[in-house]
Amino acid sequence: MKTILVATDYSVPANNALEYAAQLAQKTNARLILLNVYKLNIHSSNSLASASDIDHLVKRSETKLIELALETEGRFKIKVDYELGKDDTVESLSKYIKTHAVNLVVMGIESNLVEYKWFGNTTTAAIQLMQFPLLVVPNDITFQGIQRIMYACESSYLREDCGLGVLKEFVSAFNAELQLLHVLTNEREKESKEKLELLMEKILKNVEHSYQYVSSPRVDDGIIQGLKRFPADLLVMVSHKAGFFEALFKGSQTTQMTVRTRIPLLVIPEDKVC
Repeated sequence: MKTILVATDYSVPANNALEYAAQLAQKTNARLILLNVYKLNIHSSNSLASASDIDHLVKRSETKLIELALETEGRFKIKVDYELGKDDTVESLSKYIKTHAVNLVVMGIESNLVEYKWFGNTTTAAIQLMQFPLLVVPNDITFQGIQRIMYACESSYLREDCGLGVLKEFVSAFNAELQLLHVLTNEREKESKEKLELLMEKILKNVEHSYQYVSSPRVDDGIIQGLKRFPADLLVMVSHKAGFFEALFKGSQTTQMTVRTRIPLLVIPEDKVC
């Protein structure tokens, strides 16, 4: 893992995600990039502000970001760079990823929400974008190392030549115990256990791992059951492009898990798995 990017708006969840990302970078000898987005107010957007006013806003935003980068670099003794975007965090992320090599994006999320709103949330919007491995860190979870990893997997998107590179990097960097969880949503799926294990043995032939199966009509409920049986420090899921968001108001399995889990969630885009 050579480069980790963390998006920050200086909020409590973002500050916690930065702490987590910085310790990840320290552990893996990665370079850390801080991304912040400045937003023009309505008057500036409507060209009612002067060019000097806008320049002042940009300079002030850049100065604050540089100060945070220097502070983080000094505290954690890691290489820290910065990127200043405009208006929209997800769009800025997308643009940056297209022109720079980034191995992991880290973002924070509120973990005490009673009712979750899908629209307008930057973190879930980043999951929808599905262009990069994304680590979602709940705001009340601090970095305590990663000793146990749960990968909620299924065989539909996997092939023998899949590398699962990001997952393997986490396992290797922290010498973590890896548990593979498969949720059996119906009786027919029970017949696929042998097929899944044969496939995973080929993909993870050099990585020690074990299996766990949970029966549940809902995948997210099954994952919660699995986490109760196997408490982990990191949950890993793969996002699916086909039908990934069947209903925005219900949310997808992956976006639901960003709210329901009390541990960091690593979301890997399907096209980054193989």
